[in-house]
Amino acid sequence: MSRRAKTTAAVLAAVALAAIAALLLWPRPPAPEPSGNPTATTAPTSAGSDDAPLAVFIGDSYTVGTATPISGAGFPAMLGELRGWRVENPAIAGTGYSTGRADGTCASSGCQSYIGVLPRAVDADPDILVVSGGRNDLQRAHVEEAVTTFYATVRRQLPDARLIVTSPLWDDSPTPDALLALREHVAAAAENAGAEYLDLGDLFLDRPDLIAYDDLHPNEEGLALIAERIDELLAR
Repeated sequence: MSRRAKTTAAVLAAVALAAIAALLLWPRPPAPEPSGNPTATTAPTSAGSDDAPLAVFIGDSYTVGTATPISGAGFPAMLGELRGWRVENPAIAGTGYSTGRADGTCASSGCQSYIGVLPRAVDADPDILVVSGGRNDLQRAHVEEAVTTFYATVRRQLPDARLIVTSPLWDDSPTPDALLALREHVAAAAENAGAEYLDLGDLFLDRPDLIAYDDLHPNEEGLALIAERIDELLAR
């Protein structure tokens, strides 16, 4: 190879090396964001710190948060945020005070009464037990007896827990007389058990804007209103 050829080859090699070095040193663009939206999840079940009081909730679909994006967390998660509680929500849609079986326990298809859910609450060893529901009891027999039995059992099995009970709620239509009567009985039984009874009133009457697409359950704004009203009525 001639001297000129060798010189040309050396120059080309130097240029190539410089180009490679430049590519290696050039800052890389950020990785692209993953496509699509993440799967929606329910609100956290634990709002407070590890040493915060544990509140367990028993109730029906209004407590579950049915027909909303936060079904399964419901207003208990919102109330936990307001109060600084840790929260567990074993509420089951379709349940009520009235016993669905003679022994009051859960059938294979799920609990039909609050007393059937109570063992789950007792196992959690809560500092606070919140009971909110009753609208599913209007067509059930022996409702008053079931209410009395439930609260007597709660106090016997959780003698040291703070017991909080809300009045049964209705939707945006006028509250049936049967539910008004049930509210009175729940209030009496709860107070006899040493509970703090909270009369929430007719939160959703003539407020269709607070009802979900199914025309039955509170939407997220409605659930927030439940949590806010309970928080207002509770002593700190």
